[in-house]
Amino acid sequence: MEGRRADRKVVGLEQVVASVEAEMARVDRFLQERLRPGKPELLPLLEHAARFKGKRLRPAQVLLAGKALGGITEDHTKVAAVVELIHTATLVHDDILDDATLRRKLPTLHTLYGIEASLLLGDYIYAVAFTVSTSLEDQTCSQVLGEVTRTVCQGEISQVLFKGKTDLTEEDYLEIIGAKTASLYGAACELGAHYAGAPGEIRERFRNYGYNLGLAFQVVDDCLDLAGDEGKVGKTLGSDVAKGKMTLPLIRVFQGAGEEGRKELERLFRDVPPGERRRILEERFDLARGVAYAREKARRFARAGLDALENLEGEKSSMEALRRMASFVLDREW
Repeated sequence: MEGRRADRKVVGLEQVVASVEAEMARVDRFLQERLRPGKPELLPLLEHAARFKGKRLRPAQVLLAGKALGGITEDHTKVAAVVELIHTATLVHDDILDDATLRRKLPTLHTLYGIEASLLLGDYIYAVAFTVSTSLEDQTCSQVLGEVTRTVCQGEISQVLFKGKTDLTEEDYLEIIGAKTASLYGAACELGAHYAGAPGEIRERFRNYGYNLGLAFQVVDDCLDLAGDEGKVGKTLGSDVAKGKMTLPLIRVFQGAGEEGRKELERLFRDVPPGERRRILEERFDLARGVAYAREKARRFARAGLDALENLEGEKSSMEALRRMASFVLDREW
């Protein structure tokens, strides 16, 4: 991986979540129970969606924040489940928007069951999430995640409306990914702290940690879409270029291309068939430069997240796990 020292030990996810492994298993059991459909014809779709659970970073953040600040309660289990349900619903919808055929090395739902059923299944999972959230006596979860879901949708809509917008600025891009990705990370950490009884100032610091880690995660994800190995990453790559999405590496390529280069890039998005764009980009432009710039930005966001936790007291293994999560986000699947 570019920028990684040869002697640097890569952090595995199992190391990150080891201190909350038993609690994660409880979240999984809770999700299995809550996603049991009332109609048998939904079962194959829900079982397939459950196989997309992947890294489960967001529910792990809920649990790690709770354990770090006083202990995990039954409320944390429900909050972690709600966060994972919202994330799963966004994956189902994202795959439709991106025309993706792979997710976690499996066929995407819409390639198996069609767009209509998959779109509605995403809505169904959202509905389950908010049903669970309203079962909590403390309605902070519903309030925070209701607002976050609105924000996520707003970010996704903005990204769709800005397709092919070659003059998109870095600030525009960061606003979009802050909404569609980082907001849920921030909420997961904030709610983990809240349901452990943390005061407002501590909640805010955990939210800042999660938000910055979410920015780093999305920037790395966008780098992987351009330069990753589909066999390792386990999902369809190249969809950003195919869909005309201006991600940070591409924005940097545009900025350094000069007037003639920018005109050629604009023609690429306007005239070249989606399936051929990535190949032409790789042949004619310095994608590595854009990816290197974006990865350095991701490192800065991860560092800002860690700074938010600086000098905070908490249960040692959980605080260390939150710090190691930043390394995992930067080093994943290259």
